[in-house]
Amino acid sequence: HRRLRRGRCSSGLTSVYGPPISWGTDMASFSGGASLMAGFRLLRQRPGLLAPWALAWLLVGLAPQILPYAVLWPDVVAAYGPMFHDAVAGIEPDQQSAELMTLQNRMLPFSLLQLPLSLAGLSILYAAVYRAVLEPKAKGFGYLRLGRAELWMMLTQAAALGLFVLASIAALIVGAIAVLAIRIASGNDDGVTGIATFGACLIAAILLGWCAVRLSLALPMTFTERRFRLLESWALTRGHGWKIFGVMVGLVAILLLMEVALVMVVMIVAVAAGVSGGLTGLEAQLQGLFSHPPAVWLPVLGPWLAVGTVVYAVMAAALHAITVAPLAEIYRQLAGKPAAEV
Repeated sequence: HRRLRRGRCSSGLTSVYGPPISWGTDMASFSGGASLMAGFRLLRQRPGLLAPWALAWLLVGLAPQILPYAVLWPDVVAAYGPMFHDAVAGIEPDQQSAELMTLQNRMLPFSLLQLPLSLAGLSILYAAVYRAVLEPKAKGFGYLRLGRAELWMMLTQAAALGLFVLASIAALIVGAIAVLAIRIASGNDDGVTGIATFGACLIAAILLGWCAVRLSLALPMTFTERRFRLLESWALTRGHGWKIFGVMVGLVAILLLMEVALVMVVMIVAVAAGVSGGLTGLEAQLQGLFSHPPAVWLPVLGPWLAVGTVVYAVMAAALHAITVAPLAEIYRQLAGKPAAEV
């Protein structure tokens, strides 16, 4: 063994076999700040992506949601028209009207299609951002396509959703048993039961949230490897859970600030349009319009709805990049993939 060359491994230890020892991603790390700002950086370097992504949001995000209402528009008017009138008049709307029940029954076939359509749409949109971050040379039309990666991502999302449902059911059963046991032990004390219920819900939320953090890189992994990946994310995120959680908290804070800014912009637009009283005055004017039949308020709101739809699509595309790109960047760094110019 003395004649063997000694080399330095990635962890700082020495290998007697010469070349460095690869320890996979266990010693890898990532920059929280760079990951948090990955979406903003992507939009700053490639602002032209907003147009195709906004169009994609209209086609695969918004259209499946409004299509049932467009097809069943007469039933929608018959069901919600009286509810609008009652709400404007200060009367409690009838939530069990025959028209509303009929509408819900006719909506059922469309509702069954919502899940697969949503999974497909999200996979296309997520993959576009992953491709922009991880495979920037595969441009195409805004990195949008439907291929093998997107299909595997649909399967991963469906499995993750099923796992979440099962975990939630298990947490509900265990929590209910624990709360019941505490209630019996406390002599049916309502105060103790309330505290126990709150504690059980808090523990379940923490556990489910932690699992979501540890499995958060499953979709980037699935996209990159073009095969099913879910539990493999647990190993990749080992030792980085709190840091990933910090990035997610930062994203929530950014979104809240953006929401506040949006409300302020709406108020400014309302004042500029001659609406007095801010949001309260705007709500009052809308209630006045909705007190009339759709044939009256649709022509009035039509241009605003068209402009609002475009603005919504652009904002949705931007928010999509801001919230999705960080996980792609975290995965890129933990997987040891080189940074690429976007």
